[in-house]
Parts: sequence; C-alpha cells; structure tokens
Amino acid sequence: MLRKTFFWLHKWIGLITGLIVFIVSVTGCINVFSDELKEFFYQDRLYVKNGTNDRFLSFTQLRDEAQHALKPGIKISRAEIYPGKNRSWVFRASATNKKAFGYWKQYKYYYRVYINPYSGKVVYVENTKNECFQLILNLHMNLLLGDSIGTMITGIAVACFFVLLLTGLILWFPRKWTKRGFKKGLLLQPGVGKKRFNYDLHNVLGFYALIPAMLICITGLVFAFSWADQSVQYLANGAETIKKRSIPKSTPNINYPAKPTDRIVDSLLKTHYAADLFSIRFREKETDPLDVQVRLAKNRTHLFEWYYFDRNTGKMLMHYNDRNVIGGEKFRSMNYDLHTGAFAGIPSKTLAFIISLICASMPITGFIMWYNKAIPKKRKDHK
Repeated sequence: MLRKTFFWLHKWIGLITGLIVFIVSVTGCINVFSDELKEFFYQDRLYVKNGTNDRFLSFTQLRDEAQHALKPGIKISRAEIYPGKNRSWVFRASATNKKAFGYWKQYKYYYRVYINPYSGKVVYVENTKNECFQLILNLHMNLLLGDSIGTMITGIAVACFFVLLLTGLILWFPRKWTKRGFKKGLLLQPGVGKKRFNYDLHNVLGFYALIPAMLICITGLVFAFSWADQSVQYLANGAETIKKRSIPKSTPNINYPAKPTDRIVDSLLKTHYAADLFSIRFREKETDPLDVQVRLAKNRTHLFEWYYFDRNTGKMLMHYNDRNVIGGEKFRSMNYDLHTGAFAGIPSKTLAFIISLICASMPITGFIMWYNKAIPKKRKDHK
C-alpha cells in the first residue's frame, strides 16, 4: 500500500512538473558551459590586441568612455576588470523592476560595454537584455516570466523534483531484495523491448544521478527561496543562527576633491596581478562602500578576496576571503559553483552537464511510461 502511494505521488508530480523540469534541465546544460561558449562565439568583444609594454589606462577614464557609449539616463552599475593581458574590460549598466511580470518588463535596461583597457576604445556595446546566453539564463531561472512569478514557479518545480528523486529511490528498490533484483536497477539490460529499455533508462540513470541531482536541486532552491538559503545556512552552522556579516559604511560625501577609485584599482592590480577578474559594484547611496570581489581562479566564484573601501577617502573598511568564511557563509560562497559544476573546473562541469542531461531525460522517459500504460487502456475502455 505504501509503495502504491509513493508511485501515485511520483507519477502525478512528474506529469504536472515535467515540462518545467525539462526546460530548466536543458537550459542548465547550456549554462554549465556558458563561459566557454561565450569565449568561443564572442572572441572579438572579449579579447583585444596590445603591445608588450602597453599599460592600462586609468579606471576612471575607461569608465567615462564606457558611460559616453551609452544613452543618456543609463547608468553604469558594475565593472569587470581583467588583470591578465589581452582581455577587454566590461562595464555593466542595468536597472530592474523585480515585481514586474515578464522578462522584458523586469529589465528596464541592461547593457554591457566592452572596452579596450589599453587604448580606451569601445570594442562593443551589447544589449544584454536580448543577448542569447542571458535569455537562456533567465529561461533557466524564471522561464522568462520575471523574478516575482517565474522564480517561484521554477523553485516549486525544483522542490517537486527533489521529492521525485526521493520517491524514485524508494521505487527503485526491488520488491524482493535479491541479487538479480538489484542488478536490474543497476545495469541497462541488453536485448529488451522498447518499453523495457525506456523503463531501464528512467530507473537506472535516475539511480546513478541521484546524489549530484539532489545537490543541484538544493543549491537551486537556495537561489530561488530565502527560506531555503536560511535553512541550508542554519544546518551548515551546526543548527545555530549566526549573525550575518554586516557591510561597513563610507563617510558622508562632503568636499572630497578627488575620488580614490583609480588608486584602489591600481593597488589591487599590483597585489592580485594573477587573479582572474575584479568585480566592482557601484551602489546608489552616498554612504555605501566601494566593494570589490577579486575572483582568484577562472570561472570560479568560491575562491575570492573581498574588499570594502570608503568610496570617498579610499580607506579599506573590511577585507575577508574564502579562507575566512566557515559554516553557512562558506556553503553560501560555494553555492553557485556547486550548482553549475564550476567547483573543480572542467571535470565537475562535465559531470554537471551529464547530470542535467539525465534530469532532462527523466520527464521524457517518465511520460512515455505513463503514455504506454494509459493510452492502450483508454482505447480498450472505449471499445
């Protein structure tokens, strides 16, 4: 009786959420290698040529050039600096309405300006709102419905898929615990019919993908729901509530003749010359600090140095790195890399790609199993 209940739940939850799980999984496959795909397709905007002794222009000068390339009223909010040679620097300008329904209404505007840091020449102005990989990312996160509605829908579907993984594990166990029974759940059987082969694909691949698929689900829920984020951090902190790290404030903006941004950037370029990139956020309030995340390894966010500077005096207000964070904060800093498979580079990305592909196949093989049983029965009933 209990097994029938789990089977009923597994079937109907799978049928209801199957299409969403398929879309999220397929777009997840693409997002795993989005950085590598961008480097392949967007070489002209990502890479620049420079002489051996060429030096970077001042950050302020480059930011001004990027700002001039945009329409009036569009304000740069973020910069990505690459200390290595031959990379363009990227200045982002975005404004959103989180409550808006639909992707195109949510983003008031979103641009990336790619600029040659040696010459100050604007290489490319990208309308990121309509850029292919950005659309795929938002299809993955919220089905292009916007954060307020779409993220909730995908989040619920991911939570349901987690339940499907658990009920699927229960159903995977054979009725009789024999060596032969377990073997059927571990190996694809040769020489079987189409229906049996489809069942084996669903059953066997689902078993092998179980643990990493659960990890992808959990890290996805952390992005989708604050309660999931808080719950995971609570567990990672040993069932304790730890006070969130407080962000320091800058001094009021009163009669400071020169902004220290250039000095800060130059100092960090000397200190972290081997880093992958610096991500700088420009916040709105006058007392907000200038915060710089230094990503130490290519395409990995969990290896970092994070600095907060007084935006008016240049004084360092706070500094921490991946070696300072523990417990829930440590897990949160790894969440993106665990979700996308970037944690250990190409090997873990390849694994994440395969797992996402298997997850995409689950609704298809599950639907075929249901169809094969339901349709013949209906035809028989109508005779």
